[in-house]
Amino acid sequence: MSGINILENVKSNIQNNLPTYQDIATKLLSDRLLLTALELHTELVECGKELRLLKDFFSNPGNFELHTYEHSLPRSGSQATLDSLDLTRYSEDGEQSIDERVAVLEFQLRKAKETINALRNNLTVATESENNTPNKCAPHHLNPENIKPHEQRALNFLINEYLLSHGYKLTSITFSDENENQDFEDWDDVGLNISKPPELLTLYREGLKQTGHSLVTAECQTDGLEDYDNLKQDLNEMVVQLNEKNIKLSQMESQVNSLQNEIVDYKKQNELLLYNQKNYLLNDNISDLPKQTISVSSKNSTIGSNSPEHFEIIDKSNLLNKTEEGIVSLDDNISSNSFNETDWNDVTINTNESYIENIPVNNEKISLLDVLDDKSRNLPSLLKNEVLSVCPVNIFQKIDNDILNDILTSGVPPNRIVDILSQSLLRIIPNIILNKREEAVPLLVSAVLLCNDSSMRDKLLQQLFNLKKKPSESERTLILLGITAIAKFSQESLVENEVLPQCWEQLAHKYLERRLLVAESCIALIPYVSDSIRNSLILSMLQQMLEDREDAVRNVVVHALALMVLLCVDKDKYSQCEELAFSILKDSSLTVVTSDTQVLFPVLAKWSLELGYLKTRLLKNLLHKLNDYLKIIKQESPSKSNSYSDLVVKLLVVLDHLLPHVFMYVINVPNVIDRTQKDTKFEIRQDLLGLCTSLTNPCHFTKPEINVGAIIYAFDKLSEENPEASWPEMDWLLDNIIPDLLNNLSHVETTNHIQMQHFINLFSHLCIVFGTHFTKHKIASIFKVHIENLEQILTNFNQYCPSLNIIPVYLVSVLSNCDKDDIGTILKKFLCALPLCGTPLDCLEMTVKGLCHKALQEIVVVSLWEAVVHQRPLVRAASAGLFSSIIKLCNEVLLSTKITAAIVTLANDSDILVRTATVPALGCLITDCKIKEVHDKAYMQLETYLSDTNVLENHTLIRQLIVTMGNIVLSCKTTFKDEVIFPKLHYLASYTYQMTNQTRKVDMAAALIEAYSKILLCGTLESYKVTNYILPGLRCLEFIVKENPSLLSHYDVIMSMNRQLESKMDIPPAQHHVDKPTSRVSNQSVEDVRQKVSKIFNNPVVSKSTTLPNLQGIFKKK
Repeated sequence: MSGINILENVKSNIQNNLPTYQDIATKLLSDRLLLTALELHTELVECGKELRLLKDFFSNPGNFELHTYEHSLPRSGSQATLDSLDLTRYSEDGEQSIDERVAVLEFQLRKAKETINALRNNLTVATESENNTPNKCAPHHLNPENIKPHEQRALNFLINEYLLSHGYKLTSITFSDENENQDFEDWDDVGLNISKPPELLTLYREGLKQTGHSLVTAECQTDGLEDYDNLKQDLNEMVVQLNEKNIKLSQMESQVNSLQNEIVDYKKQNELLLYNQKNYLLNDNISDLPKQTISVSSKNSTIGSNSPEHFEIIDKSNLLNKTEEGIVSLDDNISSNSFNETDWNDVTINTNESYIENIPVNNEKISLLDVLDDKSRNLPSLLKNEVLSVCPVNIFQKIDNDILNDILTSGVPPNRIVDILSQSLLRIIPNIILNKREEAVPLLVSAVLLCNDSSMRDKLLQQLFNLKKKPSESERTLILLGITAIAKFSQESLVENEVLPQCWEQLAHKYLERRLLVAESCIALIPYVSDSIRNSLILSMLQQMLEDREDAVRNVVVHALALMVLLCVDKDKYSQCEELAFSILKDSSLTVVTSDTQVLFPVLAKWSLELGYLKTRLLKNLLHKLNDYLKIIKQESPSKSNSYSDLVVKLLVVLDHLLPHVFMYVINVPNVIDRTQKDTKFEIRQDLLGLCTSLTNPCHFTKPEINVGAIIYAFDKLSEENPEASWPEMDWLLDNIIPDLLNNLSHVETTNHIQMQHFINLFSHLCIVFGTHFTKHKIASIFKVHIENLEQILTNFNQYCPSLNIIPVYLVSVLSNCDKDDIGTILKKFLCALPLCGTPLDCLEMTVKGLCHKALQEIVVVSLWEAVVHQRPLVRAASAGLFSSIIKLCNEVLLSTKITAAIVTLANDSDILVRTATVPALGCLITDCKIKEVHDKAYMQLETYLSDTNVLENHTLIRQLIVTMGNIVLSCKTTFKDEVIFPKLHYLASYTYQMTNQTRKVDMAAALIEAYSKILLCGTLESYKVTNYILPGLRCLEFIVKENPSLLSHYDVIMSMNRQLESKMDIPPAQHHVDKPTSRVSNQSVEDVRQKVSKIFNNPVVSKSTTLPNLQGIFKKK
């Protein structure tokens, strides 16, 4: 073993003293051994040990063309560049075979290049011979008319390169179009046999250094002689240093030769030892190859030579790895570092052609028995067969994993790690369980960022987008983080050319989650792409996704559009973005419309404010659409106008959200800014902040240097101290915006409470935003003119009835924010005037409700009491209806002290019209109030109505009593329900059947059916009440419905109620058949009813309490 140790020591010493590949390459290039250097470069590239020196040298055509001219080397090989070589010809992948046609084509190509080079030589000589001696005193600024064609093409190439590298892409495209005869992708197209000069910026800087101040003054350039002498001196010094290094290199070569000779001696001494050691082989299985193609170097082996013969050996070794159909990989038996210096000394290759022909191809196995036959040890065949049968190892089998094959062949050089990672990820991820695949996102992102192969990046990005079939929200978040990282740390071109196409491909994916991922990816990528791509490709993608069938996707798209509008700098795109915002309002999803009004429109308003389009475009178009929709609603039928009614409401909501932008447009003017205190900080009014969202807060959408609080404070102060002050922006608000809104308000139907409520909210918020003083002096004065005109018309009792919509808006929105003292006075006027004019009282109802929501119940109740004591019955009746609408909005003190007293007073009014109008108010006291004393008064008053013998003579009153009993049956106390409501409804059902007036009969029957449907919603019904009052009443209604065709639509409802009650009571339907009434039911007092009920309770029927199901869905009013 000592011989082995000695050999290892010798090897290590030689390896430490041998020159590196860098030294060899430098030596070859300096000696102009270009073919040898090119062969070395080729082998190193295949091995993965490429040298930058050789790569740079063979990549520059100038290194060959200049020397070709100067030295006139006849060797065509030195004129070829690395680009002209087929580097994959000798690669180890085994997929390409030697083809004679390829060789012929390569020869023809090489000859063509020689011809081109010759022509370039002639052109260069002709060009240089024109003027080889420059005029030293010539000015620097030559006449541009004397520029030569090749000079112009060279300058064009450098200028285009400068434009591209500094981001002037459009200019570069235009420049290329104007020079269509020149190919800017290839320097050789310049047409000169010269190397490519440095970049334009470098030439400019070098020109400054050389000329100094001669750019300004035209002097003779004789000062450059000193620089030339200095350069010549430096060059001489470098030549001396190079000679010294050559001497040292020669000494090192002699030392290497002596050491290699010593190796030969040591090998001779240890040859026997090496033969006896079974397990020692210089390379593990080199000696296993048949016919001793690789053997330990003998005495005749070529040793100690660093000459180009080594490259020939390597080249031949590659031939062993090639067959016409497949590969036999010798690298399974040879170290992956096939270019180790010592391996060259220890290995020779036999290129026996017969052996090459016998190499098996594809996946054929080399029999290990044949290999063992080549060993010098004579073993019996039977023994070898038996041993091999129990040791079935095939070390010559080709591995299916091509990645591992490459690793075994070439090792793992640093520049291959990313490729290995990328290829392996594409194979590993499909085999990861679904709920853990998101763990691979960091690896995918890292591979994309580090990979230089665009096709591989495309596969990795495709894998990232397709990581899950239906990614959940959390999984999409991880993928989006990865996409954001790729966009953040890569160039725009990668995002635009590789990431966005992945999004485009999945726009119409069948799974919602994947389309959501695309929409969310657009949000992530918008900040990292160029303006042109953002305004074209991404905008087109978002427009297409706005037509998606799922609300969630469209909602994300709206947010993406908001981000795009925020970053957009092309004002030509404003109109398109505005149209998109308006079109989204027609979306059927409330979520999408809410995002549009609360996110997209505020961002669009901010942009319009910057461009000066808020006044001329956005608000103008908004008000125009509002007016058009209101006119369409009046012209179309109710079924067609519903969609436009919804659009009107949506536009009002948009206007409401844009009020802060309008406010800042009006007040951010010199008239106000000049009055601000520069160094004082003011907070924004809290009432204003309460109306703002994060996107409509003036502090957020104005520039940071603008002191918003100080401007608002100065505006409020100016409105208080100088109400007459005005400027164009304020005049636009007062002369255009508010009058247009009032005009649109007049087109709204008073019965459309939703639209009316949004108008009230809009004007109320307008007054809050602009402040109390501005509202009092400016806005209220506009409304006052309209109110006075309305009063004049009502006073004259003209047949023309104007719109009354301005009344609730003026009282609730304007006066409640600036002058509450006038509310009571104006409300009393309209309370007394409108009932006498016969106009609908919806506007008064909305007014009193709106004032109660503003916490002005006291003013409302005091004003209504004025109507209670009014001498006209119509006014008193109107006050009763208005009281019923505000009971649930008042506190207990007002209810017990003022409201109940007013309702009781009206209930005992001498006029039957007033008493009838009071019945709903009594029912509201029972349903909307929780005070027992108030309930008792309401019960007593209703019982008084029902006990009146003359009640049946007034159809309107008796019908209102039926409706009220149905409304309170679920809320009233049990005793009142059992003793009054059930018996009285049964009595009224029988009475209705006896009526002769068919019109009144149908009207009463409809009210009774509605009341009975609510009775069945009661939780528990006693059997006695069902059998004696409810079922008989329903039987009467059944006969009425059968006799009147107009009520047949209610027949199924009545029969269903009958079946429900009979099944709950477990009573056969035939047992309780009610005979058809034949005589008119006599009037019966409430006292008689009480007596009967008391007898019933003396002998109560015990029945099992049952809970009826919720029948709301069955017993709906037809």
